[in-house]
Amino acid sequence: MGNTLDHDEAANVLKQLDEREASQRNGSGPWTVVYDSWHDSGDKSRARFAAFATPSHRDRAMQSAGWDMSVGGGFPGFSQHREDGEWVSTYHRNIDGPNVEPLVLVQEMYGVVPDAYLISEEFRLLMHLWEDKATGNFYSVSDGGSKELAIKFTGRQIEVRTPLLRRYQAARQLDLLLFSDTRVFVETDEKSDAFKDLNEKDHVENDSVVFMGVGDIRLGRSQVFSRLLVKRILPPPPQEKSGIWPWDGDDEEYPEFIIDEDENGRAVKFTCEEDKLANYFGKNPEAPHYLTPVFFKPEVLRRYYDDPGLYSISDGRLSCGHLWGVQIDNGNSAAVMVFLGDIGRDIPSSHRDHWRAYNIPPVSKMSESTFRRSFLAQFAETENPEHLFKNAYLAIQRAWLERWGWGLYREAEGSDAELIQRVRIPLNNTDTEFEAQLLSLAKLLVDLLNEAAIAAGLPPIKGEKGISKFKRFLDVNSYEHTDRDIALLRRIQNLRSRIAAHTSGSSGQAVLAEELDGLSKPEFVEKLMREATQMFADLSKLDQR
Repeated sequence: MGNTLDHDEAANVLKQLDEREASQRNGSGPWTVVYDSWHDSGDKSRARFAAFATPSHRDRAMQSAGWDMSVGGGFPGFSQHREDGEWVSTYHRNIDGPNVEPLVLVQEMYGVVPDAYLISEEFRLLMHLWEDKATGNFYSVSDGGSKELAIKFTGRQIEVRTPLLRRYQAARQLDLLLFSDTRVFVETDEKSDAFKDLNEKDHVENDSVVFMGVGDIRLGRSQVFSRLLVKRILPPPPQEKSGIWPWDGDDEEYPEFIIDEDENGRAVKFTCEEDKLANYFGKNPEAPHYLTPVFFKPEVLRRYYDDPGLYSISDGRLSCGHLWGVQIDNGNSAAVMVFLGDIGRDIPSSHRDHWRAYNIPPVSKMSESTFRRSFLAQFAETENPEHLFKNAYLAIQRAWLERWGWGLYREAEGSDAELIQRVRIPLNNTDTEFEAQLLSLAKLLVDLLNEAAIAAGLPPIKGEKGISKFKRFLDVNSYEHTDRDIALLRRIQNLRSRIAAHTSGSSGQAVLAEELDGLSKPEFVEKLMREATQMFADLSKLDQR
């Protein structure tokens, strides 16, 4: 309960200038409030709602600040009228239609179960929205595969990204009606007649219709209240601004990429737009060819390696689920290559600036496997030790399941479930990247050893660790490379514990320098992968004794 206000103080509150401005600004910022129901201790309340309307309804909507659809409207139902003395019932998909339809359908359950707040199905489907069941929020999924928050629920307030609303309006050529109804109450010794100059009949202000009314209320105390109604009416943009097929490529950008260097060492660039490139059929003969190689730093792939739930990097290909994919040359660990035309055709526009940031002059060369596949139409095994290692890791699992009835390694779970997709030759020479790959190799090759199956037929030894169990298993089965392979596993385990865990100490750095023996960090991990691949090849031939 507030204090008693004098005339000027009460008038300033009753004017609701902040609410008027907020209501007339709603729909212009990044987020638009499409539903809200709020009140404080009794001195103020606010409700917001939104609806779409046909342009033919616009003149009627402009006549009054009143809501053209109430909360809870827009549901299916029946109407009745008398015809020849009989009642005729007619079913309507939208009982308040056909010229006005809701964005949010509020399904009241009258306290029996919680009310439901439903987003228009047509809006969700046309704008390709995904619902996060845990939060109730909706996300738009871009052509690039990224998820962007599109509709958020905060308490009893629902907000929608404004560009999404405008695109939907454009697609369907509908007006957006944004309603607000706010009320404030003040304690004052004066009656409402003292504030009659604040009354405003329905009138148009720019794209809004505004109404203000002042009155008295007596419920145990004397109060004056004001009620502000604002209805904003936003016509749709042109239909081609919807960004939906056939207008989905209208705003697409095709940046230039470095394809060569001139005689002075300056970068030569050209657009990646497919329609402006040459091909083998005589198109654009003066332009660079579609298959012009473009090179990138290996770090360009980091964002994709680090999100294996969404992206997949395999030998010669990068893909985002089934949404998009591009042929890449990742057979050369020094650089990643993509054909100029493939950048424009297959890499989404939203990702091209990322690739451009890692674009380098053609100081590297195309891998042998990519050349043979792309230009000679020949099958070619990858030369990349990373892919050979991953293929061998999966192959040894299949081989041992067939031969021994159990896999050499346990299935990775939890945060490690996608470890085999994330492990890689370091993308640069930094300690952070190097340590991350050492940890991944140690988990894959040591921590996930199937100790229970390995030790099942061996006499138990108290306190024996996984690598030692594996050594006894190999000895029992007369494996000829036991010493070599156990040494490799112990080496990786030792590196993980002494370097990755203590990289800043002199001890860790000394071990690292000794192990590297002049190799770069990526070259060293590459060497470990080659040795592990050979180990898998030999272990796949092991027979039970």
